[in-house]
Amino acid sequence: MRTPSGRWSTGRLLIVVALVAVVGGALVGTAVGYGFHYEARQTRNIYLFNNGLDFNETTFGLPHDTFTPDHITVNKGDTVVLHYINIEDKPEKHNFSIGVPYNIDVDVAQGQTAEITFTANYAGIFLYYCKYHTPTMEGYLTVQG
Repeated sequence: MRTPSGRWSTGRLLIVVALVAVVGGALVGTAVGYGFHYEARQTRNIYLFNNGLDFNETTFGLPHDTFTPDHITVNKGDTVVLHYINIEDKPEKHNFSIGVPYNIDVDVAQGQTAEITFTANYAGIFLYYCKYHTPTMEGYLTVQG
């Protein structure tokens, strides 16, 4: 409120200055936090291999193949470069598939390497799998938001 001379009272002026300082500090803090978050994005090189468990597939009716690693964790916004190496000792192809929202489906022949690159734009936990050897050849991609 203004005084009879047309000036702001000291109490009101202090409140306005404090509000401007709080709002300004919040905006600067948000901008700095966004800058740090942006800088934290990075390229993640991950080496992925097929592996085999020691059991008879015919006896159990399941494939003995697995992924190593079977859990990958990245941050939202990271560029993910999967170096998928098929180390199979017999001529058998494997696959890396992940559904919505990434929609990746890549076959890898015995002794070959596939480089699969994508940006982790969606936070959550996503199943990845080999379409030829489910349910044993599965893993999870965790994208931290």
